[in-house]
Amino acid sequence: MKRIAILLLSAASLMSFAVPAFAQGLCGERVDIIDTLKERYHEVPISMGLAGTGGVVEIFASSRGSWTILVTRPTGVACVISAGEAWESLKGPGEQDQGV
Repeated sequence: MKRIAILLLSAASLMSFAVPAFAQGLCGERVDIIDTLKERYHEVPISMGLAGTGGVVEIFASSRGSWTILVTRPTGVACVISAGEAWESLKGPGEQDQGV
């Protein structure tokens, strides 16, 4: 969970200054981007949070290990912030080991 929190915070901070340069061609209608992630990469939403700037940060991942971080701004414009491979889900709150 700490890893996801760190990713969300990193994405939120990137959103304030790096998105326009990095994601210039990677922004559009949220529904179109989500459809592409599902059809082309088999990615589905696995977590989300609210950034300090008011945007919604979502992480999409596939069973094949690919992942994408998407930020939807309050204006409704969605931008891909980052993407990669070898995604690994960690235990969330309340899912801690009960033994040892």
